[in-house]
Amino acid sequence: MKIFDNRNFGVLEKSLDGLAKNHQAISNNISNADTPGYKRKYVSFRKELSDLLENRNDLKVTNKRHIAINSKDISSFKARVHTEENTSVRNDDNNVDIDAEMAMLARNTLEYQAVVKQISNQFKRLDSVIQKGGR
Repeated sequence: MKIFDNRNFGVLEKSLDGLAKNHQAISNNISNADTPGYKRKYVSFRKELSDLLENRNDLKVTNKRHIAINSKDISSFKARVHTEENTSVRNDDNNVDIDAEMAMLARNTLEYQAVVKQISNQFKRLDSVIQKGGR
């Protein structure tokens, strides 16, 4: 049995991956705010990850000949970067609103810190079980 092969760690790991990719996209948007023709990038992972979790069951396949029913593996999930093509904020076809991007960066940073805190709490719980397990 793998200790870290549970749903909580998988969701937290994929959330961190998505938030890190989102941070990179927002940073690129901010650095290209004055680039003519640049179209803002955004990362979608929250809804996709939520949909994956809602449609997932926890039936275990114990033999390679067993058929997994509605089982989706969270390890294959990847956040995707999209380009917002249909809008334009300025005359030079750049669609980056620097104020909105800065607000999104602040929000993304707070979300990232919250997920890191959750991972830290998971490790503290594991440590507590290991320390008190022999008593």
